[in-house]
Amino acid sequence: MALRKAFGLALILSMVLATACSSNESAAAAVTNATSNVGATVTTPPPTPAPIPATAAVVAASLAGDADIADNFDVNAWLEPGEAPHASPDEVGAFRFTCLSGQLLRDDPIVYPGQPGKSHLHQFFGNTGANASSNYQSLRTTGGSTCTRSADVSPQRSAYWMPAMLDGAGNAVKPDWVNTYYKEMPESDPNCAVTVNPANLAIDPRVTGRCVPIPNGIRFILGYNMATGTGGPADLHSRDHEAMGFDCMDKPVGANSYTGTQRTIAAILATGKCPPGAWLRMYVAFPQCWDGKSLDSADHRSHIVMPPQAICPNDHPFRIPEIAVSAFFSVDDNFFAGKWHLSSDEMMPGTVAGSTLHMDYWEAWSPVVKNLWQTNCINGHLTCSTGNVGDGRQIRGMQQVGAVPNHELVPLSSIP
Repeated sequence: MALRKAFGLALILSMVLATACSSNESAAAAVTNATSNVGATVTTPPPTPAPIPATAAVVAASLAGDADIADNFDVNAWLEPGEAPHASPDEVGAFRFTCLSGQLLRDDPIVYPGQPGKSHLHQFFGNTGANASSNYQSLRTTGGSTCTRSADVSPQRSAYWMPAMLDGAGNAVKPDWVNTYYKEMPESDPNCAVTVNPANLAIDPRVTGRCVPIPNGIRFILGYNMATGTGGPADLHSRDHEAMGFDCMDKPVGANSYTGTQRTIAAILATGKCPPGAWLRMYVAFPQCWDGKSLDSADHRSHIVMPPQAICPNDHPFRIPEIAVSAFFSVDDNFFAGKWHLSSDEMMPGTVAGSTLHMDYWEAWSPVVKNLWQTNCINGHLTCSTGNVGDGRQIRGMQQVGAVPNHELVPLSSIP
C-alpha cells in the first residue's frame, strides 16, 4: 500500500516510515565502502563465527498468541488526557509514538537466548531490561521503556533491537530518537477477510488476509541473515530491499529527504547530497503475514512473511499490523569520512557499509493498552500520534518534552 513508502511530517508527531540478528560477533572484521570513493576501509582480524544455534518453533496457544500476563502495575496511572482522535486520511488506522535509544549489549535473546555476550553489538530500545536472558514472562513483568521515558515500569515493554551504528573511531553512535508506527486496515474493512476460498481452497484475489491483532509474545527478525549471508536492504533478490534502507533527512523536523531512499550507508555518501547537520535515517518495515500458529520459528523468520503482491499467502493467512521503525542519527565528520558502519557489517568481511541491516522484535505490550490502540486507532480507522490511544487519552511518557538527545557517542571500550 502507498502508505508503506510514506515519510513523516514532524519530529514528535512524525509519521516517518520505518530487521535479523545473529552470529558470534564480538570480534571485528573488514568493512569496505565498495560503492563510493568517499568511503574508507576498516580492517581488523576477521572473526571466527560460532554456529547459529538450532531453535524449535514456538507454538501459539491461540490466535491471540501466548496467554495474557496481567499487568503488575496500575494501567490507569499510565493514561492521561490527550488530544481528540482524528479520522485517518489513509486506508489504514495508525498508532505511533517516539522512543529514545536504550542499552547497548552484545546480546540477542532471540538468536542466542541465555548466552550473554555471544552476539555482535546491538542497540536496544523499548524495554529497558531486555537482555540475553529475556523471555515473554520477563519482558511482560520487568523493565521500563525508552518509549515511555521510564526506568522500571511501562505499559510498552516490547523490545526492539538492531545492529549498533559504529563511527569507525572507537565509538557506538546512539540514535537521537526512534519513531515507531503500528498500522493496519480496520478489521471491518472488506479486504480483511480470510485469503482462502473454502469451496476450492484457492486464494481469493479480493482480500489481503484476515486482520488480527499482534499476538502476545510473538518475535521475529527481518533483514540481513547472518547465517546465510543473504537478504538485507542491498539484496535485490530478497523482499527485504523493499522494506528497509537509509536516507538523509533535514533536521530538526525530519520531514524532507536530501538523498531519497538508498540501500546502504555508502550509497547515501555517494549521492554527495547529505549535508552537515542532517540526520541519517535508518528505517525498517516488518512483515505482516503470519501463519497463525507459531510465535517463533527455527530461523526466526518463516512464521511471518511479506505479502506477495499485497495478498497474504494461504499458508500465512493472518495479517497483523505492520510495525515500521525509523532511527535518526546525527551525522558527523566520521560519517562524511566514510567510516560509519553497522556492528554486523564487521562480521562479514568486505561488506558494503549498511548492507547487513536487520532488526528484531519481541512483543510484550500491556494487553489492556494494546487492546485500546488496536480497537480505537486501528479498527476505529483513526490516526493516533504521540501515544494517543484514540479515546481522548494518551500514554504517559510517549511525548518528548524538550529537545531530543543529540549525537551521543559511547566508547566501545566501555561496553563489556
